[in-house]
Amino acid sequence: MKKIVFFLSLLLVAACSHSEILYDGAPLKIAVIGSSPELNNEKIHFESISLDEFSEDTLRISTNFDAVMITPVMFEKASDDKYVDLYNHSEMPIIFFNSPKQHYPFARGGITYETAHWESLNNGSHTTIYLYNIDAFREDAWYFYLKDEKELDLLYKEIFQKVEMLLYW
Repeated sequence: MKKIVFFLSLLLVAACSHSEILYDGAPLKIAVIGSSPELNNEKIHFESISLDEFSEDTLRISTNFDAVMITPVMFEKASDDKYVDLYNHSEMPIIFFNSPKQHYPFARGGITYETAHWESLNNGSHTTIYLYNIDAFREDAWYFYLKDEKELDLLYKEIFQKVEMLLYW
């Protein structure tokens, strides 16, 4: 009986533990709109904010965070046309995490995440980092791919490395 209890305890601890991400770059502070990732890395700090908070206090958010991550639970609301200018005038990278429709439903008016045709937008990517360069009047987007769910930690590492690179760009 003790062995069973011990084994079940180990399973519970393993199930509740956060994924270990082997990112060893500069410390990053990322604002999250939606569900915060459950990651374990002392150099990555997530803080939940609302979409309205990002919209209403963009200067404070861009001053206090290195990037904004938007997760699937917020995609439909985040793709509302009233936020298009927010994404196209933000001075920080925006991570559309797990968006096969990339950044298009968010950075373009007249479509929402639901109405965007997936077939025409999907290049097989899992996540997109979007940054509009106001001075050059151009948008930059970087795409990240996930071939296997077992490689999610590598995907996060690549995303964080790109955010770090963009800090010094």
